Amino acid sequence: MIKTINISKEDYLKYSDYAVKRLWKSKNKSSGFLRNMIVWFFLAIGFMFIFQVKATTFESFHWQSAAIAIAPFLIFIVAYYLNVRKFKMLCIPNENGLMIGEKTIEVNAEGITEANPLGNCFYRWKAIEAIEEHEGNIYIFVDNLLALILPPESFTSEEEKEEFKGLIKKYV
Repeated sequence: MIKTINISKEDYLKYSDYAVKRLWKSKNKSSGFLRNMIVWFFLAIGFMFIFQVKATTFESFHWQSAAIAIAPFLIFIVAYYLNVRKFKMLCIPNENGLMIGEKTIEVNAEGITEANPLGNCFYRWKAIEAIEEHEGNIYIFVDNLLALILPPESFTSEEEKEEFKGLIKKYV
């Protein structure tokens, strides 16, 4: 079976989000450093508030000091998310390069051949780790983080998509 596909930046961004979440879930069972920091921060504020309620009234609570104490944490959180977003945008591959653009995928008994204007790549069936579907996209993982992306527009019907997945699963 031969499929001609066209991968857009949006398809790649969906893939990268999914691949990182997939990798994170398989390697790490914790809830994340930033989430833990935020939870502990609010717990500390809560305990401090509880102990201060008995000692003072709301009229004498110094809100300016509380705002100054919270400001560095809020600045850190905003800066963290802005830097993560900037890093994500810097990691988008070139248009009409190896990941984004038009390519042809051929599936046969030996494996999968991916061809694009810059070259060809052949993957034997033992290299395929998983085939997964997310938001209509099919991802054929050939490594923990590397996958062949097949957007839903690559298929003319849902039956063709299921036939393609069945062909892959037959060999994997």
